[in-house]
Amino acid sequence: MKALLSVIFLSFFVGISAQITLTVADFANSGDTVRISQAAGTGLDFASTGSNFTWDFSSLSATSQYLKEFNPIGFASLLVFGTYGPVAPTNYRASYFNPTNDLPLDQLSQFLPVSLSNLNQYTKRMTDSITSLGYSISVNGQGVPFKSDTIETRYKLPLNYNDSHYSRGYTYIDLNPVIDFRIKQYRQRTTNVDGWGTVTTPKGTFQALRVRHDIAEIDSVYQTFFGAGQWFGTPPIQRTEYEWFANGEKEWVLKATETNGTVNQVEYQEDYLGLDASLIESTLDASIGPNPTSGGVEIQSNALLSSVVVVDAMGRQVLNLHGIQAFSLNLNLENLGQGVYRLVLHSSQSSQEFQLVKW
Repeated sequence: MKALLSVIFLSFFVGISAQITLTVADFANSGDTVRISQAAGTGLDFASTGSNFTWDFSSLSATSQYLKEFNPIGFASLLVFGTYGPVAPTNYRASYFNPTNDLPLDQLSQFLPVSLSNLNQYTKRMTDSITSLGYSISVNGQGVPFKSDTIETRYKLPLNYNDSHYSRGYTYIDLNPVIDFRIKQYRQRTTNVDGWGTVTTPKGTFQALRVRHDIAEIDSVYQTFFGAGQWFGTPPIQRTEYEWFANGEKEWVLKATETNGTVNQVEYQEDYLGLDASLIESTLDASIGPNPTSGGVEIQSNALLSSVVVVDAMGRQVLNLHGIQAFSLNLNLENLGQGVYRLVLHSSQSSQEFQLVKW
């Protein structure tokens, strides 16, 4: 009788703490939407993981919120539709597209003689994988597609605990003949399913798989509008993305992004909060100029700045200012050499990053 009770108890325990498997049905498709909250995540441990693990992120508090839409290809421009739509080669027929900030268009547009906006990433959803096909950019209001020469696999399906895969992506963006401006994006991705168990977020508790992506990215920019044409190497990016997935949720239920060793973004699914005005006010929204600069740069912010960091192309901090407590600031960069730098601004609740050119 004791043995029978032990079997029943064990079966019940396994049933409530079982490992899940992720299939394509657990990922979004064209027309789906999920509402995402963003939070600071200060003091929380996102790196720890394992089998039958318990993650508790219930203390997260939103500082902003947005609706993530998985847009049908029919919503794109005619040129983009021809590149990623049903008449495209099979491996480039996208399932949907999303707005993205993978490339620093807002910063680049400050010193380009054309208007760049609406950067979108195109995704193909298949039974065995979720892949990134390339981008589109609105150049002076016209959507222009840029296919990735090497298609990057974000997820190899189905996903189970201890699964892993490696992928890389290469995209070449050339704005000729509108302007002699080019971007090369090269990315390597190593993905490991390194945990399973239960995760608790402000929305609830889920049986989850934890997926870790280690991403190394090197971007290069070519321009001819400041002197002779030349390539600028942007600072190398080493990013780790921690994601928790549950069955039937269309997207990760929580994601933490660590860039160059610092957790700088936490996002999670949550119901509509109805606090849009107060949320927007707590989000850092800054401007810098002039950019490019030969000497100094002025920073204006809607939120009280607490620190400013400048990082060079080798990932070294060449300027680090803390305890600022100001809405505006003038930086003297005359001692820095020519090149492309990463300017990171921090407030108490948010952060914002710019690509800064010194010439």
